[in-house]
Amino acid sequence: MTTSPSLLIVDDDERFAETLSLEFRERGWSVDRVGDLDALRALPPFAYTCASVDLRLRAQSGLDAIPIILERSPETRIVVLTGYGSIATAVQAVKLGALDYLTKPVQVEDLLQAFLGKGLATGEEKGADSQTLARREREYVEWVLAACDGNISRAARQLGLHRQSLQRKLRKFTPRS
Repeated sequence: MTTSPSLLIVDDDERFAETLSLEFRERGWSVDRVGDLDALRALPPFAYTCASVDLRLRAQSGLDAIPIILERSPETRIVVLTGYGSIATAVQAVKLGALDYLTKPVQVEDLLQAFLGKGLATGEEKGADSQTLARREREYVEWVLAACDGNISRAARQLGLHRQSLQRKLRKFTPRS
């Protein structure tokens, strides 16, 4: 007997959460929804396949939901959704354990691909509106490096990285011939 995949939606926008729930239920997923961190903490023990987390939950940060989910269900694949995208929060979301970071409005197929890790793993480009997190990270690192006049030590400090970590990251960005 196979169990259907499960999705936890952490979003305070009732209309969006309901629409997303319906879309996933039509695809055979079991879906639960919560609107804030208190409701998330109040859930009985769980093990979801995936979780969609809104970055802004009224006065709370959706980023705070990531460790709560992963503590209770370490295998859950988390994607952060937001209408207020920024590179800094995208990087922070991934550091906390999210797979990807998508800007609303989001297509269900794009969210499914993010849960599968295909956007980041393959580096696929779907157009200017849906840049991959890896590309956003690269652009941000390059912007900080340019703002620091190419000084790697200063850029690393500004990014909160060790200088050697930044150099490794820059080598990964540079295609080999």
